[in-house]
Amino acid sequence: MKSSVLIFILSGSILLLFGNGYSLNLNDHLDKYSLTIYSFPFAKKKQNDHINFAGNTKILGSFSLIRCNNPCGFIDNFYQSLINIPMQHMENHNRFNFTDEVRECLISLLGYLVIQNKIDPKTTLICNPKLLLAFYLHREVKPVWVFKNGLKSKAEVLIKTIIEADHEGLDSETYHRKNILTLLTDIKSNLLSDMPKPEKLAELDILLADAFFSYAFHLSEGVVDPYSNNLNWYIKKPRRKLGKIFQAVLYDDKIEGFVDALQPHHSGYLRLKQTLLKYQKIKKSGGWHEVPAGKKLRKCDYGTRVADLRSRLTISGDLTDSTNINQDYFDEVLEDGIRRFQARHGLKVDGIVGSKTLFALNVPVEDRIRQIRLNMERWRWLPQDLGNRHIIVNTADFKLNVIENEQTIKSIRAIVGKMKRPTPVLSRKIRYLELNPYWNIPHTIALNDILPCIKEDPGYLADHNIRVFENWEEDARELNPESIDWTAITKKKFVYKLRQDPAILNALGRVKFVFPNEFSIYLHDTPARNLFNMTKRAFSSGCIRIEKPMELAAYLLQNNSKWSLEKLVAAVNRKKNKTILLSDPIKIYILYWTVWVDKDGIINFRDDIYGRDRRLNIALNEKVTFPKVLYEENSVKKYFSSRISPVSNRSNINMNKIRAWVAANPER
Repeated sequence: MKSSVLIFILSGSILLLFGNGYSLNLNDHLDKYSLTIYSFPFAKKKQNDHINFAGNTKILGSFSLIRCNNPCGFIDNFYQSLINIPMQHMENHNRFNFTDEVRECLISLLGYLVIQNKIDPKTTLICNPKLLLAFYLHREVKPVWVFKNGLKSKAEVLIKTIIEADHEGLDSETYHRKNILTLLTDIKSNLLSDMPKPEKLAELDILLADAFFSYAFHLSEGVVDPYSNNLNWYIKKPRRKLGKIFQAVLYDDKIEGFVDALQPHHSGYLRLKQTLLKYQKIKKSGGWHEVPAGKKLRKCDYGTRVADLRSRLTISGDLTDSTNINQDYFDEVLEDGIRRFQARHGLKVDGIVGSKTLFALNVPVEDRIRQIRLNMERWRWLPQDLGNRHIIVNTADFKLNVIENEQTIKSIRAIVGKMKRPTPVLSRKIRYLELNPYWNIPHTIALNDILPCIKEDPGYLADHNIRVFENWEEDARELNPESIDWTAITKKKFVYKLRQDPAILNALGRVKFVFPNEFSIYLHDTPARNLFNMTKRAFSSGCIRIEKPMELAAYLLQNNSKWSLEKLVAAVNRKKNKTILLSDPIKIYILYWTVWVDKDGIINFRDDIYGRDRRLNIALNEKVTFPKVLYEENSVKKYFSSRISPVSNRSNINMNKIRAWVAANPER
């Protein structure tokens, strides 16, 4: 056989292997076919200057947080986009164009990251790979943050922002703080001796881009998904037009003020932000020491524990300067300090340091900082505009507040769901109220609470004005309770509807406020008035009982000339059920704040009664941080660059044609 024929066959076999290699599943190991070997020709390489990021890059395995649904098509799109980028003049006075060298490094690195689409616990990048690729492709893969002399001014601003991410309740290390500073040191070192290495600058550019998008998204929308992780959050937040904000921020290389543009503007969030700085300073100064355990401390006590108590309250700002006072003596000034501390921690205000007060005193400052950060995260989940007039129920504080123009005009004590039946976090509109309401007893309560009472006391239903209906249909037939053998009724056989008639002992009291929701949660009165005197009031089965229902009803009907407080009381006294529609429904937010700062600047802490702080902290530590909403597949506005590029039709991309183009243009 002629040598030319052998060469032809061998060449064909190599080409066949080359093509089959790319047809493999890209979720498998493809190091042999990675783009670090077959780089695209946007700049001529210097001889023996092979780019290899796999060995020492800080972005190895970067996109492993998510798998592409169609990786082959994704790569095809990436290649086709590269082909569409206009060529540049690559050489200048026998020197290579520095920008194009960095571009080639960016191309190789981006391609490598796409192909290495593997699960890797050491992953650092957190952006959607489609986002980063779209961002760079539509800037013609030009560096965004760096140039031949180092950093652009906007990069310096971004790095300073990342370093100060802790001031926003975020973790600066999430945004590559350590790796960015390490790369900066290397680049500065290279600048002193020679030109910086383009691969280092490319790596830094991608890290900064990832940090910018992920930090901005987290600041605006939150780090974790509030609708997952068992966080019991059912408030919808309108999606912000982040694309436009990013465009404005990146335009003309100016990003100053982007934190202010993206962070929540609620006064509650901004106050927590200032409090966080205060507590971080306390931590930096050494925090506070524990008050030793022992007997209760009260006025007129004396000893070293009193001095420790005085020091602890001084550090947290509950006690004014008392340096000229006997430190070991429990005087009136110290008693007032204890009262202030107890009030802002939701404790019984008696000026005595018992076990609960001592426990709160000895919570480390690090735990309080964590608590502040968790509540700042919740603020990011809320709509930016809560409305000029709305109602907020803070279940952790057992309180309802009526808000007008960000000012609390009414504050009413509330009873919320017990730990086993927690009140969910939700937002709806109060649309009507009922005077002398019927109570259609929820099936769960009927099974778990009422049925055992009926079996124990056959007269229970009559004593509590409860009627029995054969089922939950609207026209269900009423049954005589005495005709039912309750001893034979099990939970599985219980199909009845129980309804309590309006009466003094009706569980809903005199008035019910209805905001239709899937949980059958509402506000209502209660005959158990003594429970409002308790400090912690988690006693209900999920609904919210309020101390002053008639006062709230009069407020909601203040613009209705047919109703006044006196007329409402008279209607209630007639003991007839009546529904009143609200002409102006009001938004109610049932929230869970375990930390907040009041209008007087006093920071309040509450216990995590439902364990939601604990679950949120776990979710944050797991770093479920994927800003997927930043990239909308079918929108022209998906590109976050300083210019909008038209979307090309890439539905019929042929990988073989692209390889042929590469083979035919080796020097381009």
